[in-house]
Amino acid sequence: MFTDEPTYSVAELSSGIGAVLSRAFPDEVWVQGEIANISRPPSGHVYFDLVGDGCSLAVTLWATDRQVVNAVLRRAGGAVRMTDGTEVRIRVSVSWYAERGRVSLRMLSIDTAYTLGRLAEARELLLNNLAAEGLLRRQDALEVPPVPLRVALITSDGSAAAHDFLRTLEASGHAWKVTLLDARVQGVEAEPSILAALDAACRAAPPFDAVCLVRGGGARTDLAVFDREAVARAIALAPVPVWTGIGHELDTTVADAVANRSFRTPTACAVGLVEQVARWRDRLGSTWDAIARAANQHLRNRAAALDRCHAELVRQPGRALERAARHLDTLQARAHALDPARALSRGWSITRTEAGALVRDPSAAPPGTRLVTIVAGGELRSTVDG
Repeated sequence: MFTDEPTYSVAELSSGIGAVLSRAFPDEVWVQGEIANISRPPSGHVYFDLVGDGCSLAVTLWATDRQVVNAVLRRAGGAVRMTDGTEVRIRVSVSWYAERGRVSLRMLSIDTAYTLGRLAEARELLLNNLAAEGLLRRQDALEVPPVPLRVALITSDGSAAAHDFLRTLEASGHAWKVTLLDARVQGVEAEPSILAALDAACRAAPPFDAVCLVRGGGARTDLAVFDREAVARAIALAPVPVWTGIGHELDTTVADAVANRSFRTPTACAVGLVEQVARWRDRLGSTWDAIARAANQHLRNRAAALDRCHAELVRQPGRALERAARHLDTLQARAHALDPARALSRGWSITRTEAGALVRDPSAAPPGTRLVTIVAGGELRSTVDG
């Protein structure tokens, strides 16, 4: 049964909604939210959803307006790029799309300072929280082995970052063993992908000497995943040293702050590994040189000592003969001095009994004893007569 209440056609109701929206939002407005489902078809237009607090609004950036927005982005030095997950504050006009029965936002400009400010604010808050928990410097306590040849590389497989890193290691000529763990390093899939790769690297047996998380340069918003709390905590709590090589020159990400060591580029990260191995090689070479010098000096000292011993041995027989000759001369002189013939020549004589007994006292030769007296010229025989 029909009543007196008005009945609208679809077109009438749609037109009424459009009129209400026009009165409510007659001018351009600023709206903030997070970009999702962004697409860039060949037409040059950009389509995405602006989401927040469980709500979603469709946004269109027409090709004609895109030039204006790109100029704003360029003035920000390329620090902001419109990608999924980026928080933005954009200027839009609100319109009713009657054919589809939906509200449509036409993007006209963007506030890059808002995006960068939100990133900086979130980064500073996370750094303070990590410092309060003692996680900011936890990786510093982990020591990288002197020869870190077994390395886990976390980055996008086939990327320029992976190529530069691996080429630098290969050029060094050392025997690297690199395991590449493929991970997304940008966009909505980056965080779970990096976390999965870090988990795999930390569970490896035997453990890696170092884990290197790298990516090439990009807009500040492209690096947002490296400011995420989950990624920062995974790095800080890793049981192996984590090095970062993230392509940025000005800002430091939270991942850099909690890492064991951080470098400006993937290539620089690889160079850090090469230099550490080179320092060990140089120390090893210096040690061997010192051992060789000490060994050579010891051999020279022993050779000199042997030469001295040889010379002493050569000298000793001559000295012994000299001493024996002098002793013999002394004995000869003493023997010559004691020679009886010399005493006889000076007028001494020796008297014996005929039996040969030496006569030292007259009592040894009573009367009648026959004596033999030896003088220098011969013997004299006599008989004691009283």
